[in-house]
Amino acid sequence: MDHPISLRKVVKTFGEGLTAVHALRGINLDIAAGELFMLIGPSGCGKTTLISIVAGILRQDAGELRLFGEDLRTMSESAQADFRARNVGFVFQQYNLVPTLTVQENVALTLMIGGLPRRRAMDRAADALFDVEMSDRMQALPNSLSGGQQQRVAIARAIVHNPRILVCDEPTSALDHEKGRQVMEILRAIAIKPGRALIVVTHDNRVFKYSDRIATMQDGHIVRMVRRHFVPIDQADNASPSASVPVGLADGAAFAPVG
Repeated sequence: MDHPISLRKVVKTFGEGLTAVHALRGINLDIAAGELFMLIGPSGCGKTTLISIVAGILRQDAGELRLFGEDLRTMSESAQADFRARNVGFVFQQYNLVPTLTVQENVALTLMIGGLPRRRAMDRAADALFDVEMSDRMQALPNSLSGGQQQRVAIARAIVHNPRILVCDEPTSALDHEKGRQVMEILRAIAIKPGRALIVVTHDNRVFKYSDRIATMQDGHIVRMVRRHFVPIDQADNASPSASVPVGLADGAAFAPVG
């Protein structure tokens, strides 16, 4: 299978009649395994609706969505819920950590709710926290952590069940440059694992350099797609902007229009 995420003519409308909001107007999109795909565009253009449909939080009104070859619209609600639980991780803009639980317990909580014994869930949480470089704070409470550290814990919670699709909604918007850089390097390392697709919605032009492709949305359409080759951070920060880089998409890395 070439693309683990595939959308064809996906439509989503909220409301009816004169007050209807046409959030998605026939989206066609393929996202490959091992790429970090970014969605950008103004507020209200349909980005959050699109990722919510991919993550199984919303259901499209028309069109086809296939995730790893599976058409979720043919599944029962319980089968959809099981598929999401096994295959999708979501990193929200707000960290949504339980303040009375330790970092390790926060990450393990979803697994325990899903029926995994506490000891196994805690072991898997420790592994996920190692992946996001938070092993030394496993027994800390969330309110003792910085914003960047809390975001890392939120990422660990999203990947603890080893999802094949990871969706991130503005993961660096509340972080300064250095903490945002650290979070994006972690997400980049997660994205390139075989068989995984990662989508990041962002307004933060500081992180564009980490992408493989960027889609610009406007009024429920994808109006532009650019492809680039990831440049490691130490090279990208010192690179000279290319004359062919679209305005607002550069941040020191070269883009080539596609599609």
